[in-house]
Amino acid sequence: MMEGFGQLFAPGATTVIFSPFLLLFIMLGFVVFIAAPMFVVGLGAALGGLLLRSRVADVSRSFIWAFVIVAVVCHIAFLVLATQQNASFLLGRPRIHPQTPAYVLAGIAGANAALDLFVAALIIRRLIAKANMNSFSRR
Repeated sequence: MMEGFGQLFAPGATTVIFSPFLLLFIMLGFVVFIAAPMFVVGLGAALGGLLLRSRVADVSRSFIWAFVIVAVVCHIAFLVLATQQNASFLLGRPRIHPQTPAYVLAGIAGANAALDLFVAALIIRRLIAKANMNSFSRR
């Protein structure tokens, strides 16, 4: 997808920009790579937040920031290592070798993971904050 993005701005590509197929491809990419993982992460965060809420556990803001940063760095490192080693779980190299470096692609995937984890942290913090407010009002 990253390699094809540059072709949108090539000479003579002005008729392609508003093509219905291109718009459908962009929407499909958005749903597959951003919306679906966001839904799954949100669902997991809601279940985890409810579990922590039922146990009246508290999660500090510094822990959440450290968790998100460590998870994103691990995500990027894992993807860079997997692409450089041509890991067996990857589908294989494309016929046309991409010109984009692996660390740039891993950085984009890491940014997506950071967005997902940030939303998950917000969901968990809100669920726990509601539990803490309810426990203070009962006292």
